[in-house]
Amino acid sequence: MNPQNNEDKDKNLISDDSAIISERDDFQDNVKEEHHHSHHRRSSLYIAESKSYDIATGMSKRSHGSRSSSSKKKKKRKNAKQVILIVASSVLGLLAVLSAVVAILYNLGYADLTEKSGMNLAPPKGVDVVNKGSYIKYRGNSYKYRDTITSVLFMGIDKKEKLGTDDGVVGTGGQADALYLVAVDTASGSTTTFQVSRSAMCDVDIYSATGEFIATKKEQVCLSYAYGDGLETSAENCIKSMRRIFYGLPIAQTYLSMDIDGISAINDSIGGVTVVSPVTYEKYKKGKTYELHGKEAEDFVRLRSHTQVSGNSNRMERQKAYLDSFVKKAVDMTRENISTPVDIYNGADAYTFSNFTAAKVSYLALSLINKGVENADIQKVPSTDKKGKLFVESYINDEKFFEMIVNTFYEVCDDRELSAATKMTDADESLFDGIVIPIVGIILALVLVLTVIIIFLKKKLR
Repeated sequence: MNPQNNEDKDKNLISDDSAIISERDDFQDNVKEEHHHSHHRRSSLYIAESKSYDIATGMSKRSHGSRSSSSKKKKKRKNAKQVILIVASSVLGLLAVLSAVVAILYNLGYADLTEKSGMNLAPPKGVDVVNKGSYIKYRGNSYKYRDTITSVLFMGIDKKEKLGTDDGVVGTGGQADALYLVAVDTASGSTTTFQVSRSAMCDVDIYSATGEFIATKKEQVCLSYAYGDGLETSAENCIKSMRRIFYGLPIAQTYLSMDIDGISAINDSIGGVTVVSPVTYEKYKKGKTYELHGKEAEDFVRLRSHTQVSGNSNRMERQKAYLDSFVKKAVDMTRENISTPVDIYNGADAYTFSNFTAAKVSYLALSLINKGVENADIQKVPSTDKKGKLFVESYINDEKFFEMIVNTFYEVCDDRELSAATKMTDADESLFDGIVIPIVGIILALVLVLTVIIIFLKKKLR
């Protein structure tokens, strides 16, 4: 056997084996590559599917977010509406309560100011009285008392520094040197001021120094104030005498007393007063104009002759001129500045004593403002001065004075109304006096209803 041939055979076998191995390797490589591509495709598909899912999910999330945002906006709008409604209902309720308070004060003020339970008219001869003076027959005509009228008594007390008595001793609280009854018809706004002389003679209740009642005597009306504590009881005693002067009419439901120092304070609260003197007395000459400030105002309205019978009448003329000028200036100032009355009140507060209440002030202020009062229309109560044993005595002319009273406190009515009034009992009349009670009840009921509505709205909008 040829060795060369065997060697060639071996080489061919090796070559064939290498070829087989090479092909196997190529096949494995192809399988790996195919596997790799297959895995890559599956991965790509998974990623694509994942992306698709994420996109869908994202869209779902965005869609849900959009709905959530819309819901929040609607909720905010609803909350805003609730807030607005609650605020509006609360404001409405507050306004209702405030209106009710004013209305209640107004009506209670009306009841206090027009109270006439003490009426017991005792007029001059020739006047027929029905129901204690609620109706009268006067000079052939029928009249009825004006239920809408009220009056305020202003008392100027001849005492300095502070109202009241010295160490509680009755008789040391001063006298009522100036007396003005301001009658106001709250329905029409008409105002009449009665100027009563301090020397007017009337029945006065006399008290001891310790305050014990002694008797009722005919005295100057100014002394009635001295028989008291210089404050409340003095004012009440003075009112009692003044009602006797006014024939038993229920006047002076409200009063205010002021000491001497208050004159300058009130005068200066409006920047002084310019006045023309109507009479001559010492330095004041008839027809001459004076600009009064501080104590000048006090001197003008207070100084008088103590030796002449006409001394007080002369002073009353100056007081009337001063008050006319004061009221005119105060009204003009109030038109420009609504706080003027407050300034006047503040100026006088430290020197006065009064039974004014919030209800009375509310009613009077609203009535006078609405009716546009222009002046005080001061009228002197007609009287004649005479020299008495100890002092000047002034006697009122009943005929002239009662005519003034009828023109102010009464109005003409039908004879049939007067006839019907003669059959009316005091109990029937009290029904009319108490008409304010139902009005107050209605107002309170209104406040209650509004409160319930507000509570309901608040619960409904939660």
